[in-house]
Amino acid sequence: MASNPYNFEEFTSFGSKFSPIISLGKTGGFGFSSGFYNRYNLKGSVAMKLFYDKERMVVAFKFFKTPENGAVELKDQDRGGYVPVRSFLNKYDIDPAKYANRYIPKEIDDESLGKIYAIELKERIRNN
Repeated sequence: MASNPYNFEEFTSFGSKFSPIISLGKTGGFGFSSGFYNRYNLKGSVAMKLFYDKERMVVAFKFFKTPENGAVELKDQDRGGYVPVRSFLNKYDIDPAKYANRYIPKEIDDESLGKIYAIELKERIRNN
């Protein structure tokens, strides 16, 4: 019998969600899937800050385990979370109906911000 060259890890998370989705809703809020929190180990985060690159239309999110100045409080995340961001959308003249969609974020280690999650807003394609 051959020796085992593999380092197996037992999978016991049947029924858990791991699809990392951030969505922008038509009514003006960002939704975070439970899979997003699971994938990036963000359970226990209580606050989030938003950042925006106007030229590239990229929104970045930074999560915190303790309350922070300038951050929005996060609610229970067992089934994902939702943060209304009308003031953010209005400030940057972003029409949520035009960019409402599901996005898979990029995990970025920024020199000054630390670990952030970014999505590039794309205009919805409308079917006639």
